Amino acid sequence: MRRTDLETVDVLGVAFPKPSRTLGRVARGLAGLALLPLEGIPGRGPRRAVWSCPGRLYIETHGVKGPDGARVARRVERALAEIPGVRWAQVNAPTSRVVVAVGDPEPRRLELIRAVERAEAEPASEAERVEEEELHHPADGTTATRLPSTLAADAAGLMLSVASKVMPWAPLPTEVAALASLVDLHPRLRDLADRKLRGRERADSATSIGAALVHGLAARSEGTVLDILVRGTQWREAKAHQRAWCEAESRLVGQREHAGADSVVSERPWPLPESAADRHARRSITAGAAAAAAALPFVGPRRAAAVGISALPKAPPNGAAAFSAQLGQVLARRGALVMDRSVLRGLDLFDTVLIDTTALGAGANVLSDLVPLPGADPVDLTAAAFALFDPEKPEVVRRDGEWTLGPVEDLDGGEGFPERRRMLDQGARMVLGLVRDGRPAGLLAVAQERSPDVDALASAAETAGMRVVQTDGGVVLDAVRELQACGRVVMLVSDDRRALGASDCGVGVHEDGTPPPWGAHVLIGRDVGTAVLLVEAITAAKAVVRDSTMFATAASGIGGVTALSARRRPAASGLRAVNAGALMAFGDGIWRARTLTGERKTPSSGRVVPPWHLMPPDLVLDRLGSGPRGLDEREARR
Repeated sequence: MRRTDLETVDVLGVAFPKPSRTLGRVARGLAGLALLPLEGIPGRGPRRAVWSCPGRLYIETHGVKGPDGARVARRVERALAEIPGVRWAQVNAPTSRVVVAVGDPEPRRLELIRAVERAEAEPASEAERVEEEELHHPADGTTATRLPSTLAADAAGLMLSVASKVMPWAPLPTEVAALASLVDLHPRLRDLADRKLRGRERADSATSIGAALVHGLAARSEGTVLDILVRGTQWREAKAHQRAWCEAESRLVGQREHAGADSVVSERPWPLPESAADRHARRSITAGAAAAAAALPFVGPRRAAAVGISALPKAPPNGAAAFSAQLGQVLARRGALVMDRSVLRGLDLFDTVLIDTTALGAGANVLSDLVPLPGADPVDLTAAAFALFDPEKPEVVRRDGEWTLGPVEDLDGGEGFPERRRMLDQGARMVLGLVRDGRPAGLLAVAQERSPDVDALASAAETAGMRVVQTDGGVVLDAVRELQACGRVVMLVSDDRRALGASDCGVGVHEDGTPPPWGAHVLIGRDVGTAVLLVEAITAAKAVVRDSTMFATAASGIGGVTALSARRRPAASGLRAVNAGALMAFGDGIWRARTLTGERKTPSSGRVVPPWHLMPPDLVLDRLGSGPRGLDEREARR
């Protein structure tokens, strides 16, 4: 083996390009892909997300979320409507798309894109630009993400790792490879990278690409393989969301009025709290630096650095990424549409479930109490009460012979009954009066059961140890803002799209044939079981963080011991333990997401107990599905 000149390296008689020049070109090319805006590639014309189905196109549109978003949206709609072949165009601002219905013959796609380009506007702020770029529509699949370039860099990193072991150049020190991940792991460094690189997604892709190349030059492949596993899970998630959208699109956008929506305000009145994973990362890195500094005088710089490397907290972010990506696939298979995947990444922060009882429907009206007035026969009173009571319309006055049942306020002097006030104080929805031949005979308390959907959600949230708040449709947005201002992180289940957009995770419900609540982070239709699954996922996300923190702590301890005892390459021993802990966290995240069921459990509270002691015997038997003789022989044996 010999060096031939400054430009090539001779290996086994074969001349290879000088590594510094070749690797520099590879690194620059991949980094350029990571930082390139998704809107276009120089020299290749316009590139933006476009999805089509028979008769409709969805075209990415900019500038429709800001203060002038409505004006820009109307301008885009007018520009498209002027093109021959366009039946109508509606801007859907929450998804940054314009829905274009086309006839036959269809207009050219490039002509539609050019019209959108001329009519749209630049985002009003940097925050709006980042939001538009990182809000991936389910229809886009992987095409509008940075996954392809990141996976390409990982593949190049693996090849570099192999090349670094066989080519005649010295690999980079393992310490450099370990520090390449520090930007992604420390919260403050990560925030700094987000600001400098204009967005979390850009920063994540750029740092992953940089880490893959550095790991390759250091002949270390464990971290790169782990990143490929995570990105592969995210790739499958994006594909699953795309399939779910393709199946649901015709039901969601069946007519023009269902396609468009103005923007919703999503800013919080108070910042999100620090996550347990970030808190652990700060403490772990600080402790590792302190341990390395303390060990330096006794073991030397390389072993001291290895001790610090062992404290890198790689497990929590890998566990959380695996869990959220697998959860996205579980939701997509259930038919849920995740319009904003970022909400799945921070489920461990949630502590409150807000339920819009109006959106989920009211429960049945039931008689909960009956008070005979002086002189009334309780037996006759009970029989008449249950015969006249209509749970569908309890407020309607009903008559049957000598008996009349209706709201007590309609009776002469009915409001003066002291029992009425007691019933209302005990939670009665309304109080009915029963009259016999013109004389008040009794008072009936009407209670309203919670709907089965509200029961299921409340039960799941209570099991998860979360605060449950129920509210009516008219004040949902105010309730969201009030809870957020109190430091709560809120998951809302509602059909109010403005409240859903303002919440931290808006789970939108709607009936088939009605406009979807655009602005929700997740659309579930009427499948409240999916909302129950999301509540269960909060508990699972907290468990993943807890497990990952435990894995990271164990890996740090094992890595520190092996780094101090290793005879050679102590940093490699410490880094190997860190990556092993991260791999265990990855597997834990996948497993916990797969075990979610969304099973609706029987609630422990919320049901109004029927007044069995008041009911006529034949009605009790009917409710119990029995008869005067009790169970037959077959039922008794069962």
